[in-house]
Amino acid sequence: MDFPRGQTFFGPDFAREESFTCDAVVIGSGAGGAAVAWQLSQAGLSVAIVEEGRKYEPHQLSTKQSWALRHIYAERGTSLATGNLYLPLPRGKAVGGSTLLNSAICFRTPAPVLADWQRDFGVDWADAAALAPVFAEVEQAIGVAKTQPFQARAHNLVFKQGVDALGLQGDFISRNAPGCVGCGLCQLGCPVGGKGSVDRNLVPYALEKGAALFTSTRATRILVENGTAVGLEAHAVDPLSEVRLRKLTFKSRLVFLCAGAIGSPMLLLNQGLSLESGQVGKNLHVHTAQGVAARFEQVVDAWQGPTQGYYVPLDGERAVLETFSATPDIFAIQYDAYSKPMSQLRHLAACGCMIADVSTGEVKPGKSETRSAVTYRLEPKDQAVILKGMREITRIYFAAGALEVHPGFHGASTFRSLADYDAFVAKGLTLDQMSVYASHPMSSCRMSADRTKGVVKPTGESHSVKNLYLADASVFPTALGVNPQITVMTTAVMIARQALRG
Repeated sequence: MDFPRGQTFFGPDFAREESFTCDAVVIGSGAGGAAVAWQLSQAGLSVAIVEEGRKYEPHQLSTKQSWALRHIYAERGTSLATGNLYLPLPRGKAVGGSTLLNSAICFRTPAPVLADWQRDFGVDWADAAALAPVFAEVEQAIGVAKTQPFQARAHNLVFKQGVDALGLQGDFISRNAPGCVGCGLCQLGCPVGGKGSVDRNLVPYALEKGAALFTSTRATRILVENGTAVGLEAHAVDPLSEVRLRKLTFKSRLVFLCAGAIGSPMLLLNQGLSLESGQVGKNLHVHTAQGVAARFEQVVDAWQGPTQGYYVPLDGERAVLETFSATPDIFAIQYDAYSKPMSQLRHLAACGCMIADVSTGEVKPGKSETRSAVTYRLEPKDQAVILKGMREITRIYFAAGALEVHPGFHGASTFRSLADYDAFVAKGLTLDQMSVYASHPMSSCRMSADRTKGVVKPTGESHSVKNLYLADASVFPTALGVNPQITVMTTAVMIARQALRG
């Protein structure tokens, strides 16, 4: 079949097996895959984008958490890491990947992180000044702008009030949400299409330049001949049962694996590819976090406005304090002390501490090709940073006039002062008493100039399979300490451009 430039296909619609020939096949349509397809198609290459999830228009999304977990979250929203705690690891499975589900937060890669990559892993292009124009190009493409005070609404502004009272350095968060109306449903997909997730920009840009998108199509085997990647075998899948249907084969001279820090190592491990370094699936980093809720006399209605609109760097740490909100049903579950009567929830504001972990985990395939088996051990140093951040949030909320705070510690009641918080923590906290959350899996196929330390070169190309490139969060050498989507897109752009030059 001739390559169908500019078209979108629903995999199960194919009545028979098909074969396509193109310049490049991209596995995954999230931040990394979309950015790669955007770059390659701009350069005139024919590009096939293969996505296991479906394509959803805003009007097709539901505002129910149960629907979102079943349809647009990987592993039905049950992905987690086990070790010395149970750690949920939500990630997307739809055109747009996790950008469909995130809060649209846009931070550039911190300069010290880039310096570490350059010094310790030989990533020569990891320089903040040199990357500035690439950051700017990505930000313009996805519609990044700083949250304005009039958009922030009460739950962000009350936190800012405490920050200002203490003389701390905070700021409104930059977000790729040019059409945001403040409905507070980011984690369910934007029902009005106001968020600049990559299904709304980079993927359409690629299609306009002649790329083709294959949805509900699962990558099953990277084709390799004589140590060189030459294409991909995929299968259309039923979106609900996940059962394989027709086989689709893509012959190409470049293969880009952009299935994320869980999906990418799973595919390599299942196939036994790029294993020489022993690093595939290892070195997993995540952004661990825990939240603090505060009750105020005034009505806050935290679910109104941007879900996350204001932040403060945590002094002396690679960590940020970020406001967050959730729908009333989620707040009622997380903070049941305020759910009887439910009207108390209207007076809550919430903020979390998100850290760049020193802890690590490992990704392995699970019991089926769509299920992961992830292990992770939270180290005491990371627990201490989370507690430091939670204390700072507590201090900020009391400075803003909070009546009490609820730290989410099991076995703790609400605290009426910072001294109450300190007294409780001083008794010692086990991990079982904490409610640690995680997001943004990274680094499971890290890049390094040293083939014994990394799975791919700084160019993104596999150390052992020619023309096989990885371009997603799995290639980060370290954790970031900030929300990663701009870093993923910028890294993918740099990898795609190097592949074009190669």
